[in-house]
Amino acid sequence: MQTGKGVSLFLNSRQARGLSHQTIRWYKGILYNFARQYPKLPKSPEQIEEFIASCPAGDERKHGYYRAIRALYRFLKRRAHISRNPMERVDPPKRKIKYPKICTPDELDQLLSYPHRPEIKTALLFLIDTGARVGELTNLKIRDISETPWGYVARISGKTGTRLVPISNETYNTLVKYLPFGYTAYRLRRLISRAFKDAHIQGSALKLRHTFATLWEGDELVLQKIMGHAHLSTTMIYRHLRTKVISTQHREYSPLRMVYSRSKSML
Repeated sequence: MQTGKGVSLFLNSRQARGLSHQTIRWYKGILYNFARQYPKLPKSPEQIEEFIASCPAGDERKHGYYRAIRALYRFLKRRAHISRNPMERVDPPKRKIKYPKICTPDELDQLLSYPHRPEIKTALLFLIDTGARVGELTNLKIRDISETPWGYVARISGKTGTRLVPISNETYNTLVKYLPFGYTAYRLRRLISRAFKDAHIQGSALKLRHTFATLWEGDELVLQKIMGHAHLSTTMIYRHLRTKVISTQHREYSPLRMVYSRSKSML
């Protein structure tokens, strides 16, 4: 099979599934390059490993190459009935776990206390309250906000589909005044980064999303639904960052505490 034909079939299938424009563009950037380098679909794991190793970026990007090609071959084996899947013999590249930076509660208070323009203040409230992506906020319309017996909810549309996310009364009251936002996602990201700078805090819209997930102390499955993560493993990354939970359990279960307790009982 010609690699270009296989890539076209795969991309058409992903578009038919309704994957976001950003995801399709990500696949194109990797798979078009793969097709140029190997006009005939590789059958050996060595060629695929050679392509992954040719990635000039860091380990995260290399892992992206691996995931994109793995998705391509899985699709072709199912749809085009290719006889072998060489990706089954390719090990994923190692990548370092990158723990995201977050805002402290004091920094969030400082950020919201600054006299931003009302629509920017509204955007900040929504992102802090929901952990949503900026693109999901720019897609939001007034008809997407509704009231339930349990409070207000926002119907968010993003790269993993549509989901309902609870919002606070304060967020609702300001959202209804300024929706829809008249900004592109790119422009709004720039404005939010500027809002951080104005408030003398280092950060971005993505940092607010990481902050929401890290400071969340409830159930991981609920957090996964709110954040719109396709896989629970993504959500679980944030569990390792919950300093409050870790510190509380450390004080309770540290072996040193047991030693001190025993020593006192012997006195």
